[in-house]
Amino acid sequence: MADDLLIETTNPQSKLVGHAQGLYGSACQHQLAIIMSTSFMFVDGPNNGSYISIFGNNRSTVPVRKMPIVGDTSVFLLTCGYAIAQMHWANFKYGDAIVGCNVIVVY
Repeated sequence: MADDLLIETTNPQSKLVGHAQGLYGSACQHQLAIIMSTSFMFVDGPNNGSYISIFGNNRSTVPVRKMPIVGDTSVFLLTCGYAIAQMHWANFKYGDAIVGCNVIVVY
């Protein structure tokens, strides 16, 4: 279970724009990969109160990975797209990480 901060940049002090809320689970016996079901809930600006939902295999060992957007609400209603994730920093001992995520949404 996760309720992680969504911030504007990879700088931990940057502006809060939402939360990444969802589930993560092991998805592979032979490498580090997770299955991810996450909603990005926006709390600022014109997207305030809107969600996009991402579901897919997140292979953490791949430097840049793409995951599909499978659902949405409010201003994103009936859109589609994908998220491109890239690890910027990780501390696996404590389970902390900063992951940059560019989201492409098609209206």
